[in-house]
Amino acid sequence: MFGINDIVDFDVDQLHARKGNYVFGARASKSELAQLPLLIAVINLCPIVVLAMTTEWLSPAMWVFGFSLCNIVYNIPPVSLARKGPWEVPCVLLGVSCITMFSCEINNIPLPSIGGWLFHWLAMARGQLHGEMIDIDDDAKCGKNTTVVKLGLLKAQWLMWTLTVCAALVSYSLLGSVVLSIYYIIDLALSVYCHLRGAASSIEKHTMTIFKVQSVLGIIYLSYAWSSQVFG
Repeated sequence: MFGINDIVDFDVDQLHARKGNYVFGARASKSELAQLPLLIAVINLCPIVVLAMTTEWLSPAMWVFGFSLCNIVYNIPPVSLARKGPWEVPCVLLGVSCITMFSCEINNIPLPSIGGWLFHWLAMARGQLHGEMIDIDDDAKCGKNTTVVKLGLLKAQWLMWTLTVCAALVSYSLLGSVVLSIYYIIDLALSVYCHLRGAASSIEKHTMTIFKVQSVLGIIYLSYAWSSQVFG
C-alpha cells in the first residue's frame, strides 16, 4: 500500500517537510521508486502462496483481492481516489474493513461487534483527515483535491471534532470503555484549546511529537483492549 502511494505521490512528497525520515517515509528519487514494483510483488506474493498452501484460501483470498482493489483505485490513475475527495475516505474504510475480515477469517475468530466496526471506521476516518490537514497546503499546490482541500481547514476541523465526539460516544455506549472515551474527550479538549489559541497552524511543526505521543498511548491502550476484549 505505502509503496504504491510513494510512487504516485512523488510530486506531493517533494514538498512535504515532514518527509525524509524513517517515520513518514523518505523523499525517494524516481530511480529508487522504480525499484519498488518488483519488491511489492515479491513481498505480497510470498504470503499469498503460503496462505494458499496452508488454508482453505478461497475466502481469505477474496478479502485480499478486495483490499488490493481498494489500494489500486485509491492510488493509481485514472481513478486515483486519493486526489478526488471525498471519495478517498470511504475507499480507505472499505480497504481496512477487508483487512479486518481477512484477519477474522484466517484466525477463525468472530467478527467485531457493531461498536467495534463503528469505532474502527471512526478511528480510520480521523487518521485520514488528520494526515490531510497536515498536508493541506502542499496537496493544494499540486492539485491533490483531498476532502480537506475541498472543505478548507476550518470546516475540516469541525468535521474532525464531530468524528471525535462520535468516537467518544461509541467508546462509552457501545464498547463500554470509560478509558477510551476519556482519551477522546481529552483529545477533543486539547484540539479545541489549540484552535482557540491560534495554534492550529503549528500542527505540522509538531507532527513528529504528536505521532510519538499517539504511538505510545496506542501501545499502552492496546494491552488494555486486548486483555479486556473491548472490541469483541
